[in-house]
Amino acid sequence: MPRTPTFNQPPPPGHVWADGASRLTGRSIETLYKDRQKQKRTGRSDGPRSVDIGRKAAWRITDIDAWLAGQNGPAPDTEALYNSRPPEPVAA
Repeated sequence: MPRTPTFNQPPPPGHVWADGASRLTGRSIETLYKDRQKQKRTGRSDGPRSVDIGRKAAWRITDIDAWLAGQNGPAPDTEALYNSRPPEPVAA
């Protein structure tokens, strides 16, 4: 299991370290770092995008806000859900 990083200095303005990103997103620090590795490999990420600041990983607060806004998709169409039900059985 990876070590939980310690942060002895405050993040730059508009950024948070992994512990702050974890609190804001509700994702664990380990998951954020897994998303970061996927971002480095493929250019895509399941979580908010991270940036390198020196040798440390940081997350922009604006990227976290945009990612959170994208998690709330449109409400489902209730009529379409109702019409997708199978027909009621016929009483004999």
